[in-house]
Amino acid sequence: MIRRITVTCAAALIVASFAPAARAGCAPIVADDDGPAVPTVAPADPGRLAQVPGGMDATPRPVGRWRVRFALSASDAAGASRARVAGAFTGWQGQAVEMQPDGRGGFVATCDVPPGVQPYKFILGEDRWIADPSNPRRADDGNGGANSLLLLGARASLSASGARLGDGTIDGTGILHEPGAARDRWRSPDGAWRLRTRTLAGDVESVRAWVRPGDGAPAELAMARIGRDGPFDVWESPAITADAPLRYTFIFLDGPSMQRDPQTYTLAPGSNGFRTPEWAKDAVWYQVMVDRFRNGDPGNDPPRTIPWGHDWYKPFGDEGKDGQTFYRHFVFGRFAGGDLQGLQERLPYLKSLGVNALYLMPVFQATTPHKYNTTNYLHVDEHFGTRGDYAPAAAKEDLLDPATWTFTPTDRRFLDFLREAKRMGFRVVIDGVFNHCGTGHPAFQDVRAKGKDSRYADWFDVTSWDPFKYEAWWGFSELPVFRKDPEHGLASASVRKHVMDVTRRWMDPDGDGDPSDGIDGWRLDVPNEVPLPFWHEWCRQVRAINPQAYIVGEIWERADQWLDGRAFDAVMNYEFAKASVAWAIDRKNKVTASEFDRRLAELRLAYPPECTYAMMNLLDSHDTDRVASMARNPDRTYNHLNREQEGNPYDAGKPRPEDYARQRLLALLQATYVGAPMVYYGDEVGMWGSNDPNNRRPMPWDDLPPAQDPNEVPDASMRDWYRRVLALRNAHPALRRGDFRTVHVDDGRDVWAFERTLGGERVLVALNASAQDAEVSLPAGGEWEDLLPVMGVPAGGPAQATIPALSGRVWKAK
Repeated sequence: MIRRITVTCAAALIVASFAPAARAGCAPIVADDDGPAVPTVAPADPGRLAQVPGGMDATPRPVGRWRVRFALSASDAAGASRARVAGAFTGWQGQAVEMQPDGRGGFVATCDVPPGVQPYKFILGEDRWIADPSNPRRADDGNGGANSLLLLGARASLSASGARLGDGTIDGTGILHEPGAARDRWRSPDGAWRLRTRTLAGDVESVRAWVRPGDGAPAELAMARIGRDGPFDVWESPAITADAPLRYTFIFLDGPSMQRDPQTYTLAPGSNGFRTPEWAKDAVWYQVMVDRFRNGDPGNDPPRTIPWGHDWYKPFGDEGKDGQTFYRHFVFGRFAGGDLQGLQERLPYLKSLGVNALYLMPVFQATTPHKYNTTNYLHVDEHFGTRGDYAPAAAKEDLLDPATWTFTPTDRRFLDFLREAKRMGFRVVIDGVFNHCGTGHPAFQDVRAKGKDSRYADWFDVTSWDPFKYEAWWGFSELPVFRKDPEHGLASASVRKHVMDVTRRWMDPDGDGDPSDGIDGWRLDVPNEVPLPFWHEWCRQVRAINPQAYIVGEIWERADQWLDGRAFDAVMNYEFAKASVAWAIDRKNKVTASEFDRRLAELRLAYPPECTYAMMNLLDSHDTDRVASMARNPDRTYNHLNREQEGNPYDAGKPRPEDYARQRLLALLQATYVGAPMVYYGDEVGMWGSNDPNNRRPMPWDDLPPAQDPNEVPDASMRDWYRRVLALRNAHPALRRGDFRTVHVDDGRDVWAFERTLGGERVLVALNASAQDAEVSLPAGGEWEDLLPVMGVPAGGPAQATIPALSGRVWKAK
């Protein structure tokens, strides 16, 4: 039986739920200044510290990292004149480590690597990526190949297979609490603190938090096991309110054994904890590629602009007359003419859809439709506003002196757009592409012309001055990367200052200290390729300018290090998308409802709740095939084998009714799950397409002439569905900010149900990923209101309900 007890101390008030001792006969614990008088858990077994392949060695460093010597034999180098090692620890290509010849035709390199499971590959020559032939330990790289793996530190090879409850043995390697990580220590909106610690899964029967406020008496709080994260069980404390220094540690109980964490931690007074912007938890995101959304002013169209509604796969005008083909390469230089005027005209449409937050793909001056090859961060692209206004402004400006910077008519048009969007209740974030720029950037042009004498000579990763050679993003010569180092992230102090000045320019355009006239945050492109120290510094500046600014990173895997309270608020939640597609879209490789539930639960435990509720929960984006086409092409590794131009067997035809049904199911999941849903422009009207470039076609509109392809018409029924499910989210706070609890999993019927609760509001959601209706009995007494009536399905509460095939039901407790 749980009793609620309030303990009043001289220096603080602790409010928590206490449980009786874990076993009868436990003696009271006597405490000293360093914590409870309990034996400490034994340290990690040194024999389990590192596992590396033969020919390599790893030595622990005093700073908590490992010095690893990588080796590539002559036979594996296959005559390459150059080799590099790249991995998660280098930001992959972002800071790949150059290997040196070993005198025998092979290569070696030594670098410091963080502990944990570290994936890596070798790069031979300029762009040939291979796994380490000498290392049999590998994992899927998500692109049809494999990464090699290093296991550094005892926890990297941790396994729960030998753990037993009640045997009195506690594995110290499995004890993990990181007080500097917001995942393990955070402050709730009500001001109370919560603590988390991890133990080896199945190794410990119960855990208590030992807390001592100031000079007051200590107390023990029973912690709840809230789930499993990999090899760990995760334990969470009750709410703790403390207004003075709080010391705490953890006591672990198993069978006759009682041991404590070797460390006693301190929570200092005045600590505010990590908080994400409040509005981000209520956001409904819509991703816009401006050039492809709406052409409001044909007068600013760039050359090679196709008519809206042109048959996508057919050449237009001079396309192909120079010998180019569709994929090599005229489609990639094709414009559609979308602009700020067109986007602003359609804000009422987006509002009626239920959207309240816009993520705009790059808007700065660039030569491509996607604009990831930035020509200048100071100006919005002239073809989005007033054609011809960029060059005169750039000619008068000094990149290193913000006092010389001006606002062009297009820039001011963008600020007008921001003002109108905010008046209508939208938040607006833009793409920040700070890992690389385009070859048209004035700084790169200056380096190319002046070489070492350029003021910007240290901005770029120049590998040879004569002949002039430089590192480019993934080998694309038009995308020179900024030089990196491990200490600062971006190596050049000059480029760091420029990026900081650009950031302030667009967050507080008039420079008066009030950010209300600026953007509401940033989506960061390939941030994993810039070492973290830069992002720590940059995020501090962003939050200093606007504490309610939203920072979201493009991270494709689990993002623990990016969401520790020092860097981003959220990431584009591709891990959510991968799990969702595996459950609701795949057929042969389909995961069960229980496995889907497990994956999402593990993901929720990976991050601080503040981040989880602000996650950008997407299904697709400009970097994947569209979700409806995923449904037509199931059983692929997410975002793999989905480019028609690479010769993959891909069905790019119009999706079938069943495919769209799966999309509707996933849209309902997005609208009701924890985190903020994101809609990629056009998904809501049934757009389809393989990966780039065919996922970036112009948006179809009802009020424009019919497209040349008769299949490309807006799907009104899909749009209505999105409006219904997004309206549910906007109408019910529990769906945006409420607690989450799984209430029903049925693998046989492929049904998954969960409850969202906030205050007195309870919302129950049941989803069916099978192709047959499912009759279920959910654990829900009392009266319920049907929030999502389905035609042809009997009305009624969740106690005895029909869940339609490839659809769902939503109820609210009366």
